[in-house]
Amino acid sequence: MKLSLALASAAIALATAFPALADALTIYSPQGGERADWIAEQAKAAGHDIKLLNAGGGELFDRLLAEKNNPQADVVLGMVDTSMALLKNEGLFQPYAPAWAKDLPARYKDAEGMVHKFWQTPIVLAYYPDRLPDAEAPKSWLDLTKDEYQGKYVIGATAGQTTRMYLAGILVRFLDANGEVSDEGWDFLSKLYANGIVANDADSQTEAFKSGRASIDLNWLGGTFKLAKDLGAKVKVIDTDGGTPVISEGVAILAGTDQLVEAKAFVDWWGSPDVMAVYAAKFGQVPVLPEALAKSPPVVQENAKLVKAQPIDWDAIAPKLDEWLQKIELEIR
Repeated sequence: MKLSLALASAAIALATAFPALADALTIYSPQGGERADWIAEQAKAAGHDIKLLNAGGGELFDRLLAEKNNPQADVVLGMVDTSMALLKNEGLFQPYAPAWAKDLPARYKDAEGMVHKFWQTPIVLAYYPDRLPDAEAPKSWLDLTKDEYQGKYVIGATAGQTTRMYLAGILVRFLDANGEVSDEGWDFLSKLYANGIVANDADSQTEAFKSGRASIDLNWLGGTFKLAKDLGAKVKVIDTDGGTPVISEGVAILAGTDQLVEAKAFVDWWGSPDVMAVYAAKFGQVPVLPEALAKSPPVVQENAKLVKAQPIDWDAIAPKLDEWLQKIELEIR
């Protein structure tokens, strides 16, 4: 009895000194390269043991659906509105309101309390004034089908997230009373493709600008600035009539996680004002949390004011987007 008690006491002491090693928190995210490295380093410094699995948004989406009954991830980080809405509808997420959610504008969180957005990205219409005088620049996305813009803009592959988002932003302007795209909308899109340069990949898209053929850029804001830098040219972003599609990236906890405490702690840390402000300073991304934006560099605050957001209910569009894109591929592109 005394021996058993001694052994038990020793076991408790050993377990206290050397606690069982928990698995790292597995996070699926389209954030790659330098951004992924930064997230991993900052999380480790803050005491979070994470394993970041990086892949394209579409690949991660398919993987998450395939793993629905045997989830391998604990947290999804950085996927866009439509993807997060569809994954939520599939029952992959569980409710959790992070500490910073109380100050988050309503449009950046869902009614079920499962998905919370942390930064936003405008999908902009921009132009190069050395190729296209200011007075001749389009004022709206709907101007692009005019004869004067023939061959001056590039439409990317529909597999690209940016292309998907601006096509959706155009089509929602033509929804009928039943929420379906009208014939007028599909006619407009046919003209949009006929009037532009259709690119099959990122290289051919960039080449159209390097060759001087293209002068109007349909791109995400950071991509527009990067392309202009690569070209050594000045670019101007248009605050378009009818607004600019703005997408936002979200974070959510998987319903099947076995590390709920750790997942909640990570989400609380990730979206906090200080972390978002430091990320904004590092990468120029615009945070949606007001306190984080107020702590961000002046250039980030100015970028947040560049365009007016187009009113789009991404949750409502999400179930329809694949059907729209299939029609574009089969009948228009």
